[in-house]
Amino acid sequence: MTAGSPAQTRQQLRQVGAETRKRLGLDGQALSPELLPGFGDLADEVVFGRVWARPGLPIEDRALATLSALTSMQYLPQLRTYIGVALHLGHSPQVVQEVMLHCAMYAGMPTALNSLDVVGSVLDERSFARPTIDPAWNELELDQLAARGDAMKETLHRERADAGYASTDSAASEVYATVATDYLYGEVWERPGPTVRQRMICSVAAFTSLRMESQQRKFFRSARNVGLSRNEIIEVIAQTGPYSGFPSALNAITVAEEVLDD
Repeated sequence: MTAGSPAQTRQQLRQVGAETRKRLGLDGQALSPELLPGFGDLADEVVFGRVWARPGLPIEDRALATLSALTSMQYLPQLRTYIGVALHLGHSPQVVQEVMLHCAMYAGMPTALNSLDVVGSVLDERSFARPTIDPAWNELELDQLAARGDAMKETLHRERADAGYASTDSAASEVYATVATDYLYGEVWERPGPTVRQRMICSVAAFTSLRMESQQRKFFRSARNVGLSRNEIIEVIAQTGPYSGFPSALNAITVAEEVLDD
């Protein structure tokens, strides 16, 4: 029986939710009735029984979308919990750290500082080694960085790489051509750890949580260029609902339906 099916009772959905929590390593972490009577059952039913348990997107990808929503919104206590979930599901510490940096390109660099501090604390608590990176990796000269950034833009956006706010006719083009191309596409998207597909999941989730419609319109379409299906894009968006708000997810799904059906 599919999670969320009308044939299920509410009690069955709560059971699915409890089983999903266990799979996430959150067994025994149901919300206490002392916090608010019935809140734990509601979370099991809605968050874990009807969102996390939906088909159409691997649970490991749902973890990345959740981390992206929480770090973008700077919900740090909850971020701590789901960093543990991501590690439990098999994501490496390096991938988890990179989610924080990737989303910071959209939500602001202070979010990376705050979120990485939480990641470091969780890694220490769980006796994970702090990730390292070859110092030679990011020693490209600026012209090489720009060339790598242009290549990544083409991979992601193809014929729309220089459209919209990236156009030379745009008032944003001067900043875009230097900072975004060199460092966002040439540096961050190319960093070791997450695959390009995983980074796109982070982007889709972050733009949904931050309600950035212009970026949604561009990146939702581009997500199909790096291995995400239409249904998977919708599921990434839906995954953010319990964490950054159902209205932002519903609005983003409307945008996705429009641009993906072009």
